[in-house]
Amino acid sequence: MSNVRFIAALLGGTIISGFWGYGALAADVAGGKTDLPAVSAVNGKLEAGGGYADLDGVNGDGVWYGAGSISVPLGFSFGAQADFSVGNAFDETGVGGALHLFTRDPNSHLFGLIGGYSDVGNGHLAFVGGEAEWYLDNISIETAAGYLNANPDSGSSKDRFFAFGDLAMYATDNFRLSVGASSVAQFESANVQAEYLLDSMPVSFKLRGTIGEDGYVAATAGVSFYFGGDDANKSLIRRHREDDPRNRSLDIFGTGAGAAALGLGPKCSPAQLNDPESACYVYNPG
Repeated sequence: MSNVRFIAALLGGTIISGFWGYGALAADVAGGKTDLPAVSAVNGKLEAGGGYADLDGVNGDGVWYGAGSISVPLGFSFGAQADFSVGNAFDETGVGGALHLFTRDPNSHLFGLIGGYSDVGNGHLAFVGGEAEWYLDNISIETAAGYLNANPDSGSSKDRFFAFGDLAMYATDNFRLSVGASSVAQFESANVQAEYLLDSMPVSFKLRGTIGEDGYVAATAGVSFYFGGDDANKSLIRRHREDDPRNRSLDIFGTGAGAAALGLGPKCSPAQLNDPESACYVYNPG
C-alpha cells in the first residue's frame, strides 16, 4: 500500500500544482504575447513502439502499441481531435478511440472535454471527462480526470474513476522530460518519460518506464511521426502546444495498464478477485 499512497500523492500534487501554475502565469499572458489559434492547422501524429511488461502472477511478456491522432481547428479559439490506439500486453489486445473538444491559448493553457471507448480482451471500457494543461515557459502541467465504466463480458459492470497528471520540462525546445502518475479503474501507476525530436525531420523517439500496483512494471521505446500544421520545421514544444494534444486513448488503453487494471481473463487469482485493494477487484461479478 505504500506504493499506492506514493502514487496517489504524486498524482494529487501534480494536479494541485497545475491550479497554482495557472494563477502564476496570469500576468505573463496579460503582458502582450502574440495571439495564436487553438490549432495551428490540420495536423496529426502516428506513433508505434514496444517493450516489456511484468505483473504479479503473470509471466513477463513483450508489449507493443500503435496510435494515431488527427487535430482540426474550429475557428480561432477551439479545436477538435480524434485519437486511435491498438496495443497488446499479457496476450490481450485492446483497440480504442477517443475524441477531444477543447479551447486553447498556446501561450498559456488548454481546457477541454474528452470521451472514448475501447474493446480490451474480455471486456469493454468507456470514459468521459475533462482535461486541462498549463504552460509556464518551458514547463507544462497536463491533467485529465473523469468517469470510467468497465464492463466485462462476464460479470457486472463497474463505475470507476480515472485521472492523469504529468509534469514536463523541455530541457531544449526539442527534448522533453516528464514524470507522471495515473489512476485508471483503481489501478495506480507512476511513470517517467523522455522524448527527443530530430532537427532534420518531424520524427521523435520516446522512452518510457512505468511502475504500478500488483508488481506491474513496464519499459517501452517508441517513435512518433508528426505531420501537417502550419510549419513543417516547428519544434517539439510548439507541436505539443500548437497542434495535437495528448492521445488519451493510448494513455488509458494502449500499453497494458488498461489490461492490468481490468484484471482480464485468467490473470487474477480468487484471492485477488475478492480483495478490494487489488486491481482485479474491478472484474469481481459480485
